[in-house]
Amino acid sequence: MAKIQKGKQNREAFIPTSSMSDIAFLLLLFFMVSTVFVQEKKFWVERDRWPRADTIERIPRNNTTTIYVMKDETILIDDVPTKIESEEDVMITNALIAKKDENPEIVVCFRTDRETKYGAMSDVMRQLQDAETLVVAFEAQKQH
Repeated sequence: MAKIQKGKQNREAFIPTSSMSDIAFLLLLFFMVSTVFVQEKKFWVERDRWPRADTIERIPRNNTTTIYVMKDETILIDDVPTKIESEEDVMITNALIAKKDENPEIVVCFRTDRETKYGAMSDVMRQLQDAETLVVAFEAQKQH
């Protein structure tokens, strides 16, 4: 019969740490290479060409279509509600192209709520560019 020794067995687990720095470096390098940063979309606006804010030009309503972006990101095109669900959503672009086919001299009036987030406005402006809308009037309230 085998004897079982009862007593202290002093065995310490040995974990080699010589390659830990290599592994940490490779993990750091992997995350640096695989991380993708989203670049901001920029709109170039020449401020010198803007009309003065005190000039008011009346536009005939039969030549206009109004896009209103509400603060909950609901978009009204001539009082018909739509919503941009994704970056690839082209509902506004298709609606503007159809309106341009009806009236080639159409002016798009763009209005937003004061508390609307910039992302929703940026999506609408991108779709205005995609529809090749040449005349856009940004409506503002006159300060008293």
